[in-house]
Amino acid sequence: MSHSTTTELLEEVTRLRRRVGELEQQKQFRIDGASTEVNQGHVQLPLNQAEHERSPLTDLPCAVIECDVSGRILFANPAFASLHGTEQDELVDTFYAELIDAEEERVVFYQLLNQLASGSMSSHTHHTVYGHRDGHSIPVQVQWGVQRDASGSVTGLLAVVSEGGQSTTENDKAIDLAGQYFSLVREMILVVDADEKVSLINQQGCRLLGGEEADILGRNWFDHFLAADNREEDRAFFQRLMQQGAVQPVEYYENDVVTFDGTVKRVAWHFSMLQDESGRNIGTLNVAVDITERKEERQALRESRQIFHQISENINELLWVSSADVGKIYYLSPKYEEFWGQTCQSAYDDPRIWVERIHPDDREALLQSMNRKIQGDFSSTEFPQFRVIHTDGSIRWLESRSFPVYNGLNEVTRLVGIIEDITQRKQDEEAILKANETLEERVRQRTSELTQKTAQLKALFQALPDLVLVMNYRGEIVNFNSRRKDLFSPSDLSSGRKIWDLLPEEMVDQFAESVQQVYETRQMRTIDFPLPSHRQNRWYRARVLPYLNEEVLLIIENISEQKVAEIDLKQTHERLSEAQRLAHIGSWEWNVLDDSLWWSDEVFRIFGLKRDSFRPTYPGFLETIHPDDRPLVERVVAQTLEYDLPYSIEHRIVRPNGEVRYVHEQGALKRNAAGEIVSMHGTVQDISDRQEAARKTREYRDILAHASRLAVMGELTAGISHELNQPLTAIANYSSAIKSRIEQGHDVRDLVQRIETLSLRSGSIVRRLKSMAEKREQELIRFNILGSIHSTLQLIEYELHQKKIKVQVVSDSRMTIVHADRVQIEQVLSNLFLNAMEAMAETPLPRILTITVSPAADSMIQVTVSDTGTGVPDHFVGQLFTPFASNKQGGLGIGLSLSRSLVEASGGKISYRQKSVTGATFDVLIPTHQMSDQTKQAFRGKILSKEKSGTEIDQLRSQHG
Repeated sequence: MSHSTTTELLEEVTRLRRRVGELEQQKQFRIDGASTEVNQGHVQLPLNQAEHERSPLTDLPCAVIECDVSGRILFANPAFASLHGTEQDELVDTFYAELIDAEEERVVFYQLLNQLASGSMSSHTHHTVYGHRDGHSIPVQVQWGVQRDASGSVTGLLAVVSEGGQSTTENDKAIDLAGQYFSLVREMILVVDADEKVSLINQQGCRLLGGEEADILGRNWFDHFLAADNREEDRAFFQRLMQQGAVQPVEYYENDVVTFDGTVKRVAWHFSMLQDESGRNIGTLNVAVDITERKEERQALRESRQIFHQISENINELLWVSSADVGKIYYLSPKYEEFWGQTCQSAYDDPRIWVERIHPDDREALLQSMNRKIQGDFSSTEFPQFRVIHTDGSIRWLESRSFPVYNGLNEVTRLVGIIEDITQRKQDEEAILKANETLEERVRQRTSELTQKTAQLKALFQALPDLVLVMNYRGEIVNFNSRRKDLFSPSDLSSGRKIWDLLPEEMVDQFAESVQQVYETRQMRTIDFPLPSHRQNRWYRARVLPYLNEEVLLIIENISEQKVAEIDLKQTHERLSEAQRLAHIGSWEWNVLDDSLWWSDEVFRIFGLKRDSFRPTYPGFLETIHPDDRPLVERVVAQTLEYDLPYSIEHRIVRPNGEVRYVHEQGALKRNAAGEIVSMHGTVQDISDRQEAARKTREYRDILAHASRLAVMGELTAGISHELNQPLTAIANYSSAIKSRIEQGHDVRDLVQRIETLSLRSGSIVRRLKSMAEKREQELIRFNILGSIHSTLQLIEYELHQKKIKVQVVSDSRMTIVHADRVQIEQVLSNLFLNAMEAMAETPLPRILTITVSPAADSMIQVTVSDTGTGVPDHFVGQLFTPFASNKQGGLGIGLSLSRSLVEASGGKISYRQKSVTGATFDVLIPTHQMSDQTKQAFRGKILSKEKSGTEIDQLRSQHG
């Protein structure tokens, strides 16, 4: 092929390849409600991205690199990397000029680079010297060519490098460059002459057909490489081109090509005519792209579209697709006709017709929401709920959501939406509303009943026989329930009067000290004191208890009769002590709380000890027991403490002089009113004189006791055997069957499975015998407080809407996980929200409920609830958390006090802040992690020391858990 022919061929191939790019930009596969574009029966698709990979360059034996217009290397094939003694990855992102040894050669290269990048030069060959990695120099010849896009702009540079510095003519250079070009392009370039034979093919064409160049050249193109179905049709089309002398290129054509291994590939063609100097057609120049994968993708897309239609037509929701401005509707699922009573085609023809069926009361809000989305505000996907008036006159409630669809430039091109029929839900909500109204009426009735009971409790409080005084820590009387004439005269008691002024001088210091201790420790103190009356003393008992922040309760009762009884008891005790001495029986009492031990005089005599030289303690008592009997005594005492069983044992003691005595000891536990063990008491009798006489009796008694224990165990064993008999018998039978099957070589897995099941059943029987009823306790878990806030708000959503209250939830922190009892915390939040709603019920608009979540000190999360209501009166702020104190008509006054108890049970705190303008603010502190008992106590002490609060929190906690 001559130089001129090669150059013209090269230019024609370049033009065709540029036209390929233009067509690829024009031919886009789209589904937008319109039909797919078709040209001559062939679907137009964009080229697959995989066709732009550089694999052809990688396989070339010559050294090749690809650079951008700045000279930065984008790709180097293995031959080029080997030329420099380096790896391919090391050359990527380096600049070509750095490979040139001499500085002046680099300057020349940059001049050449400017000409190539500007497009003033399309190719160039020059000689230079590279530097090898090991330091030696390599003379090379570099052939540069430019790469262009569909518009003809230079997008990159391609270079073919060969070693040596031989000089060649410009014609040879052009021929070499054309040959390299044919080898490197990513499309198949093919020349078919007028005899239908392949006269030219590049390397990519050989790869596509799966054969060598020598095997392809000279073959009849239609007989060897076209599918039989369309072979004759394509041959006739080719012959018409040859005969008619058409010179206009064929822009786009598709057919099936058969490779050497029989594989059929779909190929898109762009070709033009080749003519000789006389203008006679001598063949076609073809540029082809493999679109086999594209065809498969098109089929997959068609199947996806069918799936989409199947889904949209068989779900209960209405799907719709429109333009970004809703000026055109592309798709409506059949549910539209069910919801609106109009045909889908009517909406395609008139995109605004659906608006006419919207209920007039809902239309404006719906259109405003849609306009916001048309203008680009997609902060919310939901539309307001609206009603549609069906063509049959019925009304449907609908709920809609929409989502934007973006193109590659991040521009909204479509709106996609879902509409759900919520008519049934609305009807259910109305039914629930009616049920709530009924429930509220019941609550009002119950509240009235509780109010009456509260009044009864207050009357009962006033009728208490004991005098109850409310005092501050300075001793000033704040309130009282009655006036006792036998204690103080009516004129003695008045608000502001100090209790110190009413007591004998010798009692003032003791009372003042007790009040101060109760205020600081929050623990009750008891004082017994006499008051002279009619030449005799009357005894009274004063109990000082913690109450509110800075107040205490003083309950005074007459214990004169009790004191007389104590005197009688003392006398009785003296007589008892004498009786013990005569009977050789002593009594004792052991306080298990402080480990103190009390002995009667007779016990000291039995143990041979003196009261003034021996202080009884439990360890000291154990030292007096004979070493062989000591384990028995320790075990019996331990069992009594654990199982609360009285004991009666005989053991030996060793007196200080070494004498061994036998004693009979009995013991039992004492509990306080709360059921807690406070002490153990019992008797000790010296039985040494009768020990020998009673030895046989003791042996028979021990035998009888042993038999009794065996009988009890027998009853228990019988019960267990009865429960276990059936599964154990079945296990035995299955075991025998397993042995028989193994001997016969059969599978025994099913019998093993049954034995395992019966074994588990047996274990379950035993566990049922041992199981104890569980008592559920407070459950502390980790949860997101924001989720609880939203869940609580959902419960009162209707009331908020009715009272036109706007809710603002503010959280600047992502750390909103707390550790508490979720049910109890949500109960507190519900109480605060309801209080806020009631406070804003009669206030002018706007009514705003603000809930702020933020981190706080001591590893806490703070939830602040603020309203714009009437606020809390100044005179009532100090009683907000007081039980049975309320500033609401008919209120019980237990809501906030119970809320404080629930919050503190989880280790938190709740407090009130007066707002500067209107409304009220409550702060709730909740821990973010599990708190130990010591940490809770320290935090509670910190709160109590700040607030000087009373014990009503502990009382409520004990009541409500």
